[in-house]
Amino acid sequence: MSLTIAAFWPPPPHETTPARYRQLADAGIDLVITGNYLNDRIILRHALACADEAGLGVLVASDPRVDVLMRDLDVDPGPLIRQVVDDYRPFRSFRGIGVMDEPHAAQFPRVAAGVAAVRAAGAFAYANLLPSHATGPYDAYVGEFAALVRPDVLSFDRYPFLTGGFDDGYLDDLATVREHARRAGLPAWMYVQTLAYDGHREPTAAELAWQVNTALAYGYTGIQYFTYWTPDPARGEGFRPALIGPDGEPTARYAAVRDLNTCWLRPVAPHLTGWTAAEHTGDLLIGHYAEGLRLVCNARFDAPAEVRLGGVTAAFDPATGTYEPCGPAFTLAPGAARLLR
Repeated sequence: MSLTIAAFWPPPPHETTPARYRQLADAGIDLVITGNYLNDRIILRHALACADEAGLGVLVASDPRVDVLMRDLDVDPGPLIRQVVDDYRPFRSFRGIGVMDEPHAAQFPRVAAGVAAVRAAGAFAYANLLPSHATGPYDAYVGEFAALVRPDVLSFDRYPFLTGGFDDGYLDDLATVREHARRAGLPAWMYVQTLAYDGHREPTAAELAWQVNTALAYGYTGIQYFTYWTPDPARGEGFRPALIGPDGEPTARYAAVRDLNTCWLRPVAPHLTGWTAAEHTGDLLIGHYAEGLRLVCNARFDAPAEVRLGGVTAAFDPATGTYEPCGPAFTLAPGAARLLR
């Protein structure tokens, strides 16, 4: 698997420094998705320069010219998109352009034109979809987007840890987007909830791992953290501290995400090739990969799962990068996963 680990909402302009971007890289992140007032060509080019130093990629998703073009102007997007891409292409870190976030179906033709223009300019084209509770029938919404827009990846967001419990539609959306990505031959990307905000609670380390591991079980190849830096309170929505708090200090979830990325995701990703299916049975979610490999995920984030599976001879050890002998019975911690053969 060619895995992308991305962070949305990077440091704000006054914290856009090489040291802050090295801090992103130290957390096992390889792609920055811009926002957080990085809203003009000058600061975006500075962010790209910082990313160059840190060895990160940058997806430019906050260029105001693109935003106005896609939402407010009824013109051929090609000439301006070429200019935008040319402004950022000289930087090694430049990975592509975000065309629109969370479009409604009526906006798909405009998004399709923007994606085509970005691709014609020789850059990666990105747009991120709404969850099902904000659309009509979700299968139709995602299917129409994949067919009409033809993006370079199929990405969506849905944040499952609610103040009053759990969002029961989360896994259904995860499965729907992955199925349409499979049909279209596209990589599937998803977002991980890292923080509390209006109607949502702060996730635990186990719940962060659960979001990542259930995505791997469904064959997702893009993990995007929402958010990295804590959003400004003036934006509304009651955002609480994210991976980096409003004081600029890492929270406990920064360390949890760093360990999840560097000690699990990076080692296991090269072994996750040829995904074929996901199977939900009892407290287990099993992703089936090539050569008979099974990623066995605890489908619960609040309790351990007792596992008994036939045909198991070895389990992947991320600390050594090797497969160690393993019997058919073992316990998975809340939200945890093991790769078995």
